[in-house]
Amino acid sequence: MSENLWALTRALIVTVIFMPFLIKFLKQSKEQAVIRKLGPDHQAKSGTPSMGGALFVVAASISSLIGGGLYNGWHGIMTMVIPVVAFLAYATIGGIDDTLKLINHADDGFSFKPKLIAQTASAAVIMLIMWFMGVPFTLYIPLLGTYNLGIFYFVFLWFWLVGWSNATNLTDGLDGLLAGISIIVYAAYSVVAMNMHNQVLVIFNFAVIGSLIGFLIFNKPKAKIFMGDTGSLALGAGLAIESILLGIPFSLVWFGLVFVIETLSVIIQTVGYHFWHKRIFPMAPIHHSFEKFGWSEWQIDTLFWILSAILAVAGIFYMN
Repeated sequence: MSENLWALTRALIVTVIFMPFLIKFLKQSKEQAVIRKLGPDHQAKSGTPSMGGALFVVAASISSLIGGGLYNGWHGIMTMVIPVVAFLAYATIGGIDDTLKLINHADDGFSFKPKLIAQTASAAVIMLIMWFMGVPFTLYIPLLGTYNLGIFYFVFLWFWLVGWSNATNLTDGLDGLLAGISIIVYAAYSVVAMNMHNQVLVIFNFAVIGSLIGFLIFNKPKAKIFMGDTGSLALGAGLAIESILLGIPFSLVWFGLVFVIETLSVIIQTVGYHFWHKRIFPMAPIHHSFEKFGWSEWQIDTLFWILSAILAVAGIFYMN
């Protein structure tokens, strides 16, 4: 079995074996998700434990580091540090957010300023590791060329990590939705990384995919556990740093177009209501609008997964 399949299998097995224990522990501890009052009527999900993302993040991270070591020894582990640190750093921020929600029994955890400070500090640490590892601070802009940003690269890195982690966080509103889309997008980048002969990122992707497949078994409608901000922020940060390390950051706008649409729907809804006191969509993020139209969670998941798959195939075909 190749390093890639081993990475996937390790993460999958760990997630599948330990998730039932985590669910039982969280239920006994009464660590249950707080259902948003302003969202659609999901009160039937009250009592479902959250923070399931903590397990698949740890499983994927450990499997990635093991895979990096088996592939290229100490150098492989060190190269794997960048995506794993980004993954874990934003998972930690999400974990604090989830914990505060549970403690305060509210649908808001981290306040804006502390959360922004934590995200900024994480971006600074990641940039420092990139500098230590000799990653060039260059930015490729399609049709315009490549630019060396030097210290100003931090502005882009910060924006990319914060923007995409929040975009995936907004998408995590239905059972199985974000997990399924993320599997597809990480799979697309697996193919891209293979074509670029970046084996370390291929291993990282396979580890994340394996852990997400294991998580989806418990997160599909009707979910036994939610991933929480712990998982959703980590998934966005992982994709953001990977697109950067591959040297094609703006490819994520295409591969992650569903995340972009979800985020834009929130922005449009907020602006429309603020300036004209009108709701452009029945509800935002846009997946909730489909719920308002009477669609089931499975139907919405299937639509968004198919759209993500079409984008992935088209993007890979174009890049080849």
